[in-house]
Amino acid sequence: MTTSNKADHQSVSEAFRKVIRSEGYQHNVQTFLNLGVEPELSPTLQSLLAAIDRAKQGPTEEVP
Repeated sequence: MTTSNKADHQSVSEAFRKVIRSEGYQHNVQTFLNLGVEPELSPTLQSLLAAIDRAKQGPTEEVP
């Protein structure tokens, strides 16, 4: 079951994904668990990951 956040009109699951992807959250978890910091991804890999995320969201309508 998902509920909407009235301020942003996001489902709870979308809001949670946004929080756990944030750099601040990741840094806090890494510090708390005493994990090593992963190196920065190259722009090419960042672009690829963004394209994968867009593909998972489904097709978007393009205006002709």
